Amino acid sequence: SQRKSDIFGILNGLDYSVWDPQADTDLVKTYSSSRLVDKKPNKEDLQKHFQLPVQPGVPVIGMVSRLDPQKGFDLIAHAMEQLLKLNVQFVLLGTGQPEYHAIFERLHHQYKDQMGLALKFDAALAKKIYAGSDMFLMPSRYEPCGLGQLISLKYGTVPIVRETGGLADTIIDYNQNKRSGNGFTFSAYNQAALIDTVQRAVATFREKTAWTKLMQRAMLADFSWEASAKEYVKLYKKAITRVKAKI
Repeated sequence: SQRKSDIFGILNGLDYSVWDPQADTDLVKTYSSSRLVDKKPNKEDLQKHFQLPVQPGVPVIGMVSRLDPQKGFDLIAHAMEQLLKLNVQFVLLGTGQPEYHAIFERLHHQYKDQMGLALKFDAALAKKIYAGSDMFLMPSRYEPCGLGQLISLKYGTVPIVRETGGLADTIIDYNQNKRSGNGFTFSAYNQAALIDTVQRAVATFREKTAWTKLMQRAMLADFSWEASAKEYVKLYKKAITRVKAKI
């Protein structure tokens, strides 16, 4: 508090030469914000990979994450059965605490037609999830910046996040009246808020025109290292100016 004027935050940047659905060789079909129809084969590929029913009209919610309370897995574990009642499919890639491995293995066994599970690290599969999912879930307890929501934006996979740290800095809640925003957010760290927000996302997914525009806004956001580098340059210049003022 005493030195708040000396504290600055700069968001992570993405290397768009690596994270780019127009050139990603791990995808079955490349696509762009102007060729969103080409995203659909990636969803079908993802559903087939996890042996889920190939249903274009059913939203797929993806997660690529460490299975840890910081990432909101205590919320997800308790809310999952209610979320699946919304007629969605859910795919998860990651490793973490053994208790969450056990919980999600049980849920996967119980809901094989709705859940895909890969408890491992797999960079190529991660890209398939970013490209093939309709939504990307990050209900973190805290998150200094986060990369998952930035990657999902680039891939036109709409983020659903809790308003904390960098998630709050990068994701703007969808406003139905103004048709604005690039994702869905909630503030309270509880199951009801999570479920309500996923419900809003699923309802918007049914509105094809609104959803397409939301995807396009997400993909056009600029979270490249070029943008972050400019913020570093500004900060260095500010530091130099302060030093010179003291000389």
